[in-house]
Amino acid sequence: MVNILVTGVGALLGQGIIKALRASSIENKLFGTDYFANAVGLYWVDRGYILPDILNPKISKEKWLQKIIDILNMHNIDIVLVGLDFEIPLFADYRRKIEESTGAKVVVSSPEVVKICKDKWKTFIFLKENGYLYPQSCLPEDTDKFLIQNEFPLVVKPRFGSTSKNLFKVNTKKELEYAIEKCELPIIQKYIGDEYNEFTCGSIFYNSEVLTCVSLKRTLKDGNTFLAYSDDYPDIDDFIVDITKHLKPYGPTNFQLRLTEKGPTVFEINPRFSGTTPIRTMFGINEVEVIVNAVLFGKMPQKIKKKRGIVMRYFENQFVSWEQYREYA
Repeated sequence: MVNILVTGVGALLGQGIIKALRASSIENKLFGTDYFANAVGLYWVDRGYILPDILNPKISKEKWLQKIIDILNMHNIDIVLVGLDFEIPLFADYRRKIEESTGAKVVVSSPEVVKICKDKWKTFIFLKENGYLYPQSCLPEDTDKFLIQNEFPLVVKPRFGSTSKNLFKVNTKKELEYAIEKCELPIIQKYIGDEYNEFTCGSIFYNSEVLTCVSLKRTLKDGNTFLAYSDDYPDIDDFIVDITKHLKPYGPTNFQLRLTEKGPTVFEINPRFSGTTPIRTMFGINEVEVIVNAVLFGKMPQKIKKKRGIVMRYFENQFVSWEQYREYA
């Protein structure tokens, strides 16, 4: 029996990790954390906990960290899987202390890798320095120079963040100025067409090996994958394997790219599992199971063949009794 803690169980990412674990062959007992009683994943796990709200300025990192350590020690947790974006830098910074204090393994990349991925400007620099295709990019202070060499449309989005929130596609200088004003810490990038050639790709990297690579063509709705298409994409798979080896993450990484005339062009890298992790499981590749087996048991996956087809995402509903809800409220 493996004791597993999944954080952020109210988020799409955390929910996906739970679904992948429930679909795995690993005998496990699941624990979950979040910050709100209406986090649906709290009602899917064997035991859930509400963490101190680390986004509240009155809550110290030390208080948040101690709660994590207490939970891990209380339940002899073997491995921690992070399911919230904003928690990733925290777990990266405190990974060594958590592991030394609890014996649990924390699946998160190094602070250096996290910084490359979480900051889109650093992502751009990483891609450029390593010879990969990238969207031409600039910061607001270099906009005038950028416009001399790049035509509209452009994209303005926050340097930090991984959804379509505060993303602007602009076609004129006036629209560009408005977007820069409204977007917090923006980066300006050349728009990469076309949206019908967009892919979400995932890899698992451990002990200098790429254990899995999954490339899926996708259709978006409200910034998230709505339809995922699985076929043979050998060139993109080879590209993802190569870029993963250069990045050297620990565990999962998600790449967002568009296939252009020149080849795969990455515009976002996330150092974590993806909202499409349970979708990949449905295509026959359970990334969560792979990394848990590798980290805890040294078990490397056999050659896994990806199923071909389409996965369609839809809404679900969860009933929670007042008695259950009041445990966390």
